[in-house]
Amino acid sequence: MRIGHEIFAIIKELCALGPRWMGREGAMNARNYIVEQFNIVGLKTELQSFSYLSYEPRYASIMIADRELQCEPIAYSTSTIQPLTAPLIYCGHCTEKEIASLKARGAKLNKSILLSDNLRSFVAYPIAEAAGALGFISLTSLQDNTIRCGCARNDRKLGNIPAVSIGGVDGREIVQRLKSEEIIEATIQLNGQIEEREGENVIGIKPGNSNSRILITAHYDSFWNGVHAMDNGAGTATIISLARSMLHESETAFEFVAFGGEELGFWGSTGYVERHRKSLSDIIAVINLDNFGSKLSQLEIGATADLLDFCRLTAEENKISIDCWNTPPRVASDQHVFVEEGVPAIWIANCGADPRYHTPLDVPAEMSPEKLEAVATLAFEFAKRLS
Repeated sequence: MRIGHEIFAIIKELCALGPRWMGREGAMNARNYIVEQFNIVGLKTELQSFSYLSYEPRYASIMIADRELQCEPIAYSTSTIQPLTAPLIYCGHCTEKEIASLKARGAKLNKSILLSDNLRSFVAYPIAEAAGALGFISLTSLQDNTIRCGCARNDRKLGNIPAVSIGGVDGREIVQRLKSEEIIEATIQLNGQIEEREGENVIGIKPGNSNSRILITAHYDSFWNGVHAMDNGAGTATIISLARSMLHESETAFEFVAFGGEELGFWGSTGYVERHRKSLSDIIAVINLDNFGSKLSQLEIGATADLLDFCRLTAEENKISIDCWNTPPRVASDQHVFVEEGVPAIWIANCGADPRYHTPLDVPAEMSPEKLEAVATLAFEFAKRLS
């Protein structure tokens, strides 16, 4: 349990810096903290700049029958010039199948605002947008009225319809009324400032005996609404801990990379790939750590097909049970940018099992040192065996 408690202590230090939303002070403080930790370990440390479209929430409101609900804007959704008023339609998780079913029943999606309880707004929003919806509302699936933040897309494109998130109490009440065939109109207004800015990845380099290298990666940014221990204080803390453990472990070169801008669509990892495009073939594998280690987490491994059997065998030999597998890894974190370029990749995550994801309830007190240690053990073994 030594490693698990060490990672937990680092998570608490990161979270003490506050929310790590890109462009704000918390993210810059986290970047500086990672640099300091890599320097203490003895790694050669580089700051690698990348361009990204920042999003700064300015204003969001939603009114239903003269009652104003608490809400948060969905990042990258379009701002309203005039208030948008339209009837609501509940679309479940807003899958292609659910949209097709609504259309078959005659629902006028192109005259409505769609309400979805999908955990990931970046999955549901593009489907609602493509269906012709006028707007989108994300319902947070928690018992209280806590609100989950989210982004409209994860492909670095801006959305074309306005969108907000609301809490579970308000959302469930609306859904029940809609299921009773009540017609409900909502009025949405929001404003967010979008501009091009520069961010930085932090790269800690352990030299090796050849150009070949293994990347162990995590994103350090979070949403503006909390400290987000699980997503992704856990991944950032784990790469710092692994850097300490692996400094003298192998003759292979390692890069411990803390990406920025993941929550807005993998901007930091995209910048890394663009900068290193000529040497991507030298990457033995990317091991990406994102969103794990809470008390409610399950353990998920996503792997490219060439690494799937290797991952299964490593988990079995270390007696670590995996709750879900994905081949290739889901399009939900920084490994995706490398997978698109044919780089072997492993992603360790939490199966989407903790509904506190992207909410203020994702705090260090809800983390499990035992589960943190299981992920660190797997990542260490993956890296050692690949080297």
